[in-house]
Amino acid sequence: MNIEERDSTILHKEDVHAQRRFVIPIALIAAACMIGGVWLLVGAAQTGDGIGLMVAGVLQCAILRWFAVLRVRVQRHGMRARFGPWGLSLDTEEIEAARAEEYRWGSYYGWGLRWGIDEGWPGRAMSVPFLRTGVIIETRQGNRHYVNSRRPEELAAALNRMAQSSGGSSGESAAGSADAASARFAR
Repeated sequence: MNIEERDSTILHKEDVHAQRRFVIPIALIAAACMIGGVWLLVGAAQTGDGIGLMVAGVLQCAILRWFAVLRVRVQRHGMRARFGPWGLSLDTEEIEAARAEEYRWGSYYGWGLRWGIDEGWPGRAMSVPFLRTGVIIETRQGNRHYVNSRRPEELAAALNRMAQSSGGSSGESAAGSADAASARFAR
């Protein structure tokens, strides 16, 4: 059973779009491939080259469709961050704490769905090109994951509320849970 099926209460919902300076050139190249492919097929009677160029254009469109938007959802029972069919899913019980932080290129070396080491902690990053704001999520299994967000403080607060409701000490206030999360990251 996935996260959406268990609970539809959404604590945070965000579609993080890649910047236009990244998307527009790729879209123009894909369109040029498609137009060039049609011209080769119809005008120049070069079937193999025309089909190859059209396939390249279609693949670029598919890649752009999948990786130009990071969909982030935080619900009462978990968090999902997805690029198309690929992504990161964490159940509430897995999340220890979260905090807003700038993307550290040296930890994950690039954009997209990345694997890396963040200050000695293994984890994954879900990041769109040219956006440096997001949230680091620390798990109870000892991993650190990074998720891009244009509203990182809201995303971190939703993740901390969710983690607090699952397994944190029930008597803590929201301020206490934020202090506990800060102390956990200070290690």
